[in-house]
Amino acid sequence: TFCRLGVPGGQRCVPDGQAGRHGMIVRTSRFKPVKRVAESREQKAAQALGSSQRQARDQEARLEELKSYHKEYLDRFQEAARAGITAAQLQEYRAFLHKLELAIGEQKKIVQASLQTCSNDKAFWQEKRQRNQALGKVLEKFRSAERKVSESREQKETDERNQRGGSS
Repeated sequence: TFCRLGVPGGQRCVPDGQAGRHGMIVRTSRFKPVKRVAESREQKAAQALGSSQRQARDQEARLEELKSYHKEYLDRFQEAARAGITAAQLQEYRAFLHKLELAIGEQKKIVQASLQTCSNDKAFWQEKRQRNQALGKVLEKFRSAERKVSESREQKETDERNQRGGSS
């Protein structure tokens, strides 16, 4: 049941389907804020998803930069080794390559965490999107029912005018 407004004496509650034209309008107008909130939540979830996707791409780019730098430094090390390097230089190259490998390992973990966040944000956005779409369908059903009631009322009024005009 829901309440009709504007009846003498305040409100009157009636069962669904028996509300008449005012009840449908009240139902639709009361439902619009719910739909707007759902739309807002979907938009916020989409923005969060976009942000997490950008962050994941940025982290993947950093990983690729580290890998590229590691390869470049390894190539330089191999060239230097062929030309002949001291034991101290060899130790420095190895220590730096080890640090790069550790950084690459850490960056891989960051990329995985970013991808997981992205996946979670996508699931959350899909949930909000589905809810928003479902509410949109419900609102459209309310509007359709409202149109039918309005058309029926107009037809009834036209029929009554025609009867009055014909019986005079």
